[in-house]
Amino acid sequence: MQELRGKIFNIQRFSVHDGPGIRTTVFMKGCNLRCRWCHNPESYERRTQIRYFPEKCRECGACAVVCQEKIEVRGKVRQNADRCAGCGRCAKECVYDALVCLGEERTVDEVMDIVVRDRKYFDRSGGGMTVSGGEPLLWPEFVRDLMARAKETGIGTALDTAFAVPYGAFEQVRPYVDLVLLDLKIMDEKTHERFTGKSNARILENAKRLFSEGIRTQVRVPVIAGVNDSTENAEMLRDFLKGYDCVEEIRLLPYHNMGIGKADGLGMRMEEFAPPDDGRMEKLREILKR
Repeated sequence: MQELRGKIFNIQRFSVHDGPGIRTTVFMKGCNLRCRWCHNPESYERRTQIRYFPEKCRECGACAVVCQEKIEVRGKVRQNADRCAGCGRCAKECVYDALVCLGEERTVDEVMDIVVRDRKYFDRSGGGMTVSGGEPLLWPEFVRDLMARAKETGIGTALDTAFAVPYGAFEQVRPYVDLVLLDLKIMDEKTHERFTGKSNARILENAKRLFSEGIRTQVRVPVIAGVNDSTENAEMLRDFLKGYDCVEEIRLLPYHNMGIGKADGLGMRMEEFAPPDDGRMEKLREILKR
């Protein structure tokens, strides 16, 4: 039987923002939301993609020679990049590292070979492995097996999810999840759909079910000025979470524009938003105190 594989675009060691302690974060490829401020636009597609770094490019033409889709660079622009099949030949040929493959199929063993390297740091700091994305629950079988293996080796686990998936996907991984990092971006349904491409009805329904089961949860909110930094949104979130003791923390994460450069390198266009000022962030924190 063929070994289960998942498509991963990054494995980040020594992460301190994806759960408690020092962690290794595994980023799965593919997402069913299209958040307009996303800082990981390379996670949108499940397929392998090529990111172009024009500042490294010498326009030598080596990539065009091996490209079956006849994509070439002219004037520091990848011509007809939308035809890219993600085969990776160009990236292997480029000696300047101006082309990089994003999305590699890996087995559970291959991922765990990397994760276990930092076990001593996990043990000392109360850290572990976080599976993120994209949306990791689009790969429920792989994530289940990966987390089960981590638990077998005594490594703590966290799942970072937007939860816009059938609850059954989470049920597959639930026995192996120590902590859920739940993104609750916007409480108003129409505004959520406008800025992410989907209604939040399923997300909120899933969240209630998660909380009712008493599963340890940290709620994370990316805060974007003029989008979800209103008093009304914060009050709606506070009221939604009221009474759920399993919600250990609400983390407000101010917007940053790191996704724009990534999007440019993928031939995508992403608008720039503004971060909230410090005073606004403090006001939101006050509202969310329970």
